[in-house]
Amino acid sequence: MRYFEGDVLHEATPTWVEAALSLGYRWRQSCNDTRRIGLLSMPCGSEVAGLVALGALRSDLERATANHVDTHYDLLLRRCRERMAALRRGDSTELPSWDVRNVVENTCWRFASDNESPDEIVIEDRTHQRLIKRGGKFIPNPNGPCRRYIRRESALGWQLHNLPLPQISRGGSALELSIYSTLPGCNGPILEDNLYRSYDGLVLVGQGAARDTTYMQKYYAVGFASDNCRLPLGELLTLHSKEKKYIQRLGFLNEHAPDNSGHEAWLVVADGLPALLTAERLFPASDIIGVCNRDVAIEATDQLRDWLNGIIRYYTDIHTENSLPSVLPEGMLLRVLQRKAT
Repeated sequence: MRYFEGDVLHEATPTWVEAALSLGYRWRQSCNDTRRIGLLSMPCGSEVAGLVALGALRSDLERATANHVDTHYDLLLRRCRERMAALRRGDSTELPSWDVRNVVENTCWRFASDNESPDEIVIEDRTHQRLIKRGGKFIPNPNGPCRRYIRRESALGWQLHNLPLPQISRGGSALELSIYSTLPGCNGPILEDNLYRSYDGLVLVGQGAARDTTYMQKYYAVGFASDNCRLPLGELLTLHSKEKKYIQRLGFLNEHAPDNSGHEAWLVVADGLPALLTAERLFPASDIIGVCNRDVAIEATDQLRDWLNGIIRYYTDIHTENSLPSVLPEGMLLRVLQRKAT
């Protein structure tokens, strides 16, 4: 695999690329269940945060627990209860027209209003109108909707609105083993089942979310090339997909996001100071790797210093040898903080 930047194809992978990949890949290997915050200082803006995230994604492909196959029903149940709570509050304007899609039939359904049991989820045809117009007035529809039930054993056949499939069938658009197994410095064995399964325990926080934004374009202008095939970093990160049947191995949040959108991340990679502060606010228990550039305005540097001064009494500096295989290239600086025992 050879790294490319635009039209430039490197003969050897740049050392800073290998270092960024290694940081993400090795981060969990040095984990002792105590929260850590990594601060990676770079001389200028770059795609390094995406490379760190790719290393962590590659590491997750080796873990049997890095998927949501066993917990997808619980997610469906939680989203169902959130809809029911919104309906009880009379706050239905922001709710989607449908909640779940049957993967096989390609039909869309919404959560019914009378879900009570934790053992099954009642859904109804999304085209059913609860109110109909008679004599110039709206009255309750005397005809009930078509209903179905989702149980734990059938949950994997249902895809939540605006979320990837929990897993796809063999022969679907899975991740390519030959690609991820040859990333530089990432040598552990991949569990092939994970190539067919989604996971959002890894989150990248940055600026624009849409693929056509200036921010996202930097992740599609670089990547790895193999056998006359160019693989943009954005695709390797599974950032965007136009298919209905797809998986994702990473969640993305805009740095202005008001909440964490239900992500329960073990690691959050933050691209820039605003993203770092957002990650700390939305994921107070998760590990964070913040990538900060030294060419930012003085005000941003002062803001970072103030933030560090505010948290440092709860943390201690630890050695970084476990997070990296060798000395960082010139221009890259890493500081790792670990939360003190209480």
